[in-house]
Amino acid sequence: MASSLSSLFSKTIDLNPKKDPMTVLWRNVLTVGIEDLLKKKELQIKFDMRKSYSVEEMWFNHEDFDLICEYSELEPKIVKKRVYETIERMENRYANKDNLPKMPWQWLYKSEEISRRPERHNRTMSDVS
Repeated sequence: MASSLSSLFSKTIDLNPKKDPMTVLWRNVLTVGIEDLLKKKELQIKFDMRKSYSVEEMWFNHEDFDLICEYSELEPKIVKKRVYETIERMENRYANKDNLPKMPWQWLYKSEEISRRPERHNRTMSDVS
């Protein structure tokens, strides 16, 4: 009786699961693809080019993405949900334009000390000519 309980227990709980190298490989492929997508989306959001559609977005909505998720033993819907949440956080971060640093532009155009006119004898090449 005790041997049957121990064999049942060992089959249900595996405290040290062995990592399948193929699963790790496909998870790395998925990670790189998602990183590329997020980098592209960040550039689109930062420079307000949201209408453009990148190759990474096409891959993300293609059936190959579902196949890679299956090989990496992850649920594609959950992965997409997490990526969309990250994109939404990026949009919220860049939506507020008030978080940009303030620049004191007044001294550039209101200063009387800086003259935009060239002075003939205060140039470096005036001694040569």
